[in-house]
Amino acid sequence: MISRNLRKIRRMRRLAAPDADPMPAPRPVSSGWSSAGAVAAAAFIATWSLPAVAQTSLPDVVVRSPTVTGRLRPDYAPAGVRLGGFRLDGNVDAGVGYSDNLAPTAPERLTGIFLDEALRLSLSSDWTRHAVSVTASQATRRHPDAGSLDWTDYQVGLGGRYDIGRASSVSLGYSHIRGHLEVTDFDVQQSTLNRPLPFDSDVFQASGIAAFNRITLGGSAEYRTVRYNGDEAFLPRRTFGDGRDYDRVTGEATAAYSFLPGRDVMMITRVTDISYLHKGLENRDSLTWEVLAGLRYDLTGLWGFRVAVGYRQRDYEDPVLRDRSSPAFEGQLLYLPSPLTTVTLTAQRSIEESTRATNVSYTRTLVRLNVDHELLRNVIVSAELRGERRNYDRPDESVTDAVGILSAQVFFNRRVSMLASYQRYERLQASAGIQEFDQNLFLLRLRFTL
Repeated sequence: MISRNLRKIRRMRRLAAPDADPMPAPRPVSSGWSSAGAVAAAAFIATWSLPAVAQTSLPDVVVRSPTVTGRLRPDYAPAGVRLGGFRLDGNVDAGVGYSDNLAPTAPERLTGIFLDEALRLSLSSDWTRHAVSVTASQATRRHPDAGSLDWTDYQVGLGGRYDIGRASSVSLGYSHIRGHLEVTDFDVQQSTLNRPLPFDSDVFQASGIAAFNRITLGGSAEYRTVRYNGDEAFLPRRTFGDGRDYDRVTGEATAAYSFLPGRDVMMITRVTDISYLHKGLENRDSLTWEVLAGLRYDLTGLWGFRVAVGYRQRDYEDPVLRDRSSPAFEGQLLYLPSPLTTVTLTAQRSIEESTRATNVSYTRTLVRLNVDHELLRNVIVSAELRGERRNYDRPDESVTDAVGILSAQVFFNRRVSMLASYQRYERLQASAGIQEFDQNLFLLRLRFTL
């Protein structure tokens, strides 16, 4: 009933609006933007490459013992710069890498080196109550022998939190993101692209939390724009084009009851409305609702987990399109077999937007295993194994990818460290006619920290 009413409102709004160009001319792309490494070192950059991935709102697993990455190391912790009631933190990375398959779908296997550079800055308040922060980050990859594969990402953001009482607060935030979809992304490959696909996104967020003894209530709203920067020179309009731009609005409500410290039961409800901008593609508009029940539990101080399971339904504007419904789950398991090792297992199932002309969305199942080990006080080694499966309809297709990453970070002092990583990307399974491939990527970087 809710879905039908919203569809009627949309149709009335479109009929009242003046006619628009069904496919306006694409915006030109600057030559500077022509066209993820150690996960702990660049987790926020990795999120840029997936603009439509659903973000979990479950609280992090917290155990009483410190994890490897969360343990304090006074001899190697960045000092930062104190500016009154604020602290300025930042670092810059520079390095070189090598890939044995730069463009997996290219007619010929292309190998070569690339140059990496990244900059991150944050200015955060150091107040007892309330908080304000400003962040900026940028990452660039350049290929001396394959300039079409170059990309530059950046993100700027600001946020604030106003505390009310002991455990209640309201928060506001805004960020602008310039990111890209990698050439290993299945949707990019099926759009016959052999280069990264850039996009821009503006994100507005508002949230609040209120605690009443053992009960915690929360709510949030997010408005996100996704604008792909297609260049007619290499991205035919009939295949992709600006018509895939959309806006997404997500509202969420949560309730949790803490029966013991670190042990909570929770309920999560979400509603997501996705609207495509250009006339002629309104049949892709959708409304998604989901309900999940969850549990967060600190077992012994060495084990902890969070899990939420439920149901998700997506209804499309066009009745010809098949609505999507499936079980939904989000979960994470944290295990500390020793004070020097941390093991994390994460799983998630979500519905994502597709950039393919023949698909509207797909069901994505992600499983990731991370192991962090403190080899020496100043040497941390990490391993990650990630598997992702995408299920499409129209046509009925499925793709299974696997990624393995080995990385190490060596701290020389507070200011300088070295990061090295090896990544193996492999398409394990694909429907008939879809190209399978493998890729090996090596990366070595130096990091200088404030």
